[in-house]
Amino acid sequence: MRKTTDHGVCRMTVLADVERVDESWRSWTGAHGGLLAGIALEHAGRLVPGLPARAVHVSFLSAVRSDEVRVSADLVKSGRSSSTVTARLEAGDKLALLATATFGGGDTGPDSPALALPPVPDVNDLAPFTLPPGLVPFAQHIEFRPVGSVPLSGGDSPVLTSWVRLVAPPARPESAATVLLDVLAPALYATRTTPVPIPTVELAVHFTEAAHTFPAADWAFARIHTEHATAGWCVDASELWTRDGTLIATARQTRRILAV
Repeated sequence: MRKTTDHGVCRMTVLADVERVDESWRSWTGAHGGLLAGIALEHAGRLVPGLPARAVHVSFLSAVRSDEVRVSADLVKSGRSSSTVTARLEAGDKLALLATATFGGGDTGPDSPALALPPVPDVNDLAPFTLPPGLVPFAQHIEFRPVGSVPLSGGDSPVLTSWVRLVAPPARPESAATVLLDVLAPALYATRTTPVPIPTVELAVHFTEAAHTFPAADWAFARIHTEHATAGWCVDASELWTRDGTLIATARQTRRILAV
């Protein structure tokens, strides 16, 4: 780690660390985006130890097909109410990901009811679901118990919901939440019968107060739905709740539809 001063503002930089990205975490076009975003968030958080993550915005610039990435992070602002950290992931000679993360401690303030968990069957009352072999290798790291439509079922509505659980979650709960918000198929898959690549170009995750303490190894309920799709682009919104119905985080993804 090094410390620099820019016009009187103290900045700390985490020198590039190498992270392994096992090929079992591959998606259609490269390493799973949620995993990479979680890695960036973990490194960003090292510059503000003890502070919960409040949001992370990620731009995916190129696919990661190598088995390792170099990660660096910069503390852009350290404030009394919030701190901002940027992170970069490089794979080979390419910049693969840029992230901006916001961190901040809790305080007293007004409360508003969070988005409620919809009525759903308990996870123990549902059968496991396995994606077709080889479709998306990263699925081997997640357990699924779908509720309602499943991918490639040719339904009428672009919505997918499922209980999900990581086999081996990251140490930082907010990183685990970031991964889980990206494990369901693109919601348009609920209306299709054949798969097409719909990679994420931009991801924005917003965390609740529960996100930094939720039991990341337990079941969580995830929902994803397509808000709009046109001209080869779509926007998916997703939510994640604990088993007792506490909202953990919400997200939106801007995606490209590479074929129809």
